[in-house]
Amino acid sequence: MDRIRAGRASIVWRLWLAVVAACALFQILAQLFGLPFLVSEITYSTVSCAVPIMILVGVRLHRPARRAAWIMLALGQTVYAAADAVYSYDVWSTGDMAEPTPSDVLYLSSYLLTGVAVLIFVRRRTPGWDFATAIDALVIALSSGMLTWVFLIEPVASDPALALPAKLTEAAYPVLDLMLLILAVRLVLGAGNRGSVHRMLFGYLGLMFAADTAYAVMGIMGFDNTTEPYTAGLWMVSLGLLAACALHPVMRDFDSRSQVAAPDATPARLIMLACAVLMVPGLQFTEYLAGQELNVPLSSAACAVMFLLVLARMAGLVAAQRRAADTDGLTGVSNRRHLEETLATECRRAARSGYRLGLLMIDIDHFKKINDTYGHPGGDRVLCELARRLSSGGRAGSLLARYGGEEFVALVPHVGDDELPLIAERIRLAVAGLPIQVDDQTLITVTASVGATAALGPDLHPQDLLRAADEALYTAKSAGRNRVVIAPDARTAIPR
Repeated sequence: MDRIRAGRASIVWRLWLAVVAACALFQILAQLFGLPFLVSEITYSTVSCAVPIMILVGVRLHRPARRAAWIMLALGQTVYAAADAVYSYDVWSTGDMAEPTPSDVLYLSSYLLTGVAVLIFVRRRTPGWDFATAIDALVIALSSGMLTWVFLIEPVASDPALALPAKLTEAAYPVLDLMLLILAVRLVLGAGNRGSVHRMLFGYLGLMFAADTAYAVMGIMGFDNTTEPYTAGLWMVSLGLLAACALHPVMRDFDSRSQVAAPDATPARLIMLACAVLMVPGLQFTEYLAGQELNVPLSSAACAVMFLLVLARMAGLVAAQRRAADTDGLTGVSNRRHLEETLATECRRAARSGYRLGLLMIDIDHFKKINDTYGHPGGDRVLCELARRLSSGGRAGSLLARYGGEEFVALVPHVGDDELPLIAERIRLAVAGLPIQVDDQTLITVTASVGATAALGPDLHPQDLLRAADEALYTAKSAGRNRVVIAPDARTAIPR
């Protein structure tokens, strides 16, 4: 039954794209052969009005877990369809296109709603990538913004025949198109599901940007945009791709969180950034060769900002690599190397300042049995959930690390004489208090044994703390597990 349903869903989005392609072809031919305006416009309006309906059909059909972005897309496309209807009526009835018109307000509003929806997708897919991808997108957007200013906005702003409201309206379109470009760049540079929905959504953003740019350029060059066939065809295809995203079965998991912690400096990403950075001086050199007036302050400011953005991006890469070197890849807590470095530093500080340093070693009871019964994915879920519980319940200033296998270590500076047993017992209860889900249908109760120690003094050594905590942990496991044992002193071994 599921296979039949998936086959039908696959037919729906392909059939929709075929219908859109036929309508776009009819639109182009109708305008090329000079058919009446309403004949070609009815086809365009039909596709435009059908897009929000198709998005809602896709949401109803595939039932994604999070619908907010899809509903926002449907709302944005409803406003877009209303703008098309108002625009078509103005052209057909009066031909009065003095800007700003009511359709302009609707068009600009639809761009904002669509931008919000795509931004939700981007942030859900890569929640930890905001800084890195935002800088990459800003570098590309800044260089593209220079081109937009030189070829689109500045000619409009310097046109004495246009009133100020018309100038602001015409300038708003390339600015919002630039927003779409930034979102498209963030989408393509991000991680996550890269199937058909990802490609079609990027195609929608790219084609919409290309059609809007072509429309604006032809308007500046004096062409009659209202009957130009090719931009209308591009708009129809872009809208068709957007609706196909919602009709595709993969849309259900499109905004699932990526497991990649941070973006890497891949060759493709670096080449894209290099081209963007070189675009502004290349534009200035081209204007110099053409004998045009150079806007040196604007170009210099753009180059300076992009240089600072690239420096910030490199600083982010260095910080991400440093975090990756100190973090356990599975659980997200500190790894053994970082624990040992921090422990040595804290021992020196504790020796100088005279405060007690506590160390707790936590080991999951019967973890091999969990792995044998539920497989390594089930064991990994237990480890991740345990790390989450210990991190959320840890004291401020403490450090949690995965020491190896199923063992975790908590380093607690400035621990009081009577505080260590309370911390250790709280950790034990946090592990055993609630069941852990090891697969989609199974919950199990997991317990842990805890060995703890604390010490102070001028000769405090990291190995003393680790040895004493390990001896205490061994005693806890030998005594029946799921219990806490506190070593009397870090320099006193507990006999086995």
